[in-house]
Amino acid sequence: MPLRFVALFAVTTALVLGIALPASAGELQQTDRTLLTRLKQHALWAGPASRLAAERATNRRVQAVAGRIADDQARLDVALRAVADRLAVTLPAEPTGQERAWADEIAADAGGEFDRVYVNRLRAEYGTLFTLASDVRAGTRDDDVRAFAQTAVDTALGHLTLLESTGLAETTSLLVSATEDNTLGGGDLALGAVFVALAAVATFGLLRLLGTPGRTSPRTRR
Repeated sequence: MPLRFVALFAVTTALVLGIALPASAGELQQTDRTLLTRLKQHALWAGPASRLAAERATNRRVQAVAGRIADDQARLDVALRAVADRLAVTLPAEPTGQERAWADEIAADAGGEFDRVYVNRLRAEYGTLFTLASDVRAGTRDDDVRAFAQTAVDTALGHLTLLESTGLAETTSLLVSATEDNTLGGGDLALGAVFVALAAVATFGLLRLLGTPGRTSPRTRR
C-alpha cells in the first residue's frame, strides 16, 4: 500500500473514530468541569443558608448541624478554588435558579417550618452532589480531580448523615434535583446513536476504499 494511502487511512480513521477513543491520562473531561461548577454553585447558596440556619433554627440539633455544614462548606470551597485555578476552569458567580429559589424559601420561613425546609432542601442537593462526585471519582483521568472528588464524596455523605440526624429528613427529599439539565433526554441519546452509525459507515467505506489489510493485489500476467 503506498505510503500516502497509509497516512490518509490513519488520519481519517482518527478523525472519524476520535469520539470513541479514550482521552490521554490527565485530560480534563466535561464531567470534571460539571462537578467543579456544581460545587461552586452549591457553595454560593448552601454556605449562607447554613449560616442563617445556625442562627435562626429553633431546633438546637439543626443549629449545630447547620454550623458544622457551614464550616465544612467553607473549607471545601477553598480546595475547590485551588483545583479550578490549576485547571484554568472558570467558576460561576451565582447558584442555579432552583438553588436561589430554595434559599429564598428558607429565608422566608420561620420556626419549625424553617428547620424542616432547610434540612430537606440541603438534603436534596447533597444527594445530587454525592452521585455526581462519585461518578467523577470513578471516571476522571486527572489525579487532582480524583482526589478532590473523593473529598466531595466524603463531605456530601457526611452532610447527608448530619441532616438525617436531625430527625426532620423526609423520605421524598432525595428525589428532588437542584438542576434541570443533568440528565440525557431521548433526543440526546438519538443524536449519539446517529454519530456512532455515521462513524461505523465511514470506517467501513474507508476499509473498502483502501483495501483489506494483509491482502495483496493479484499480479498482472505478462
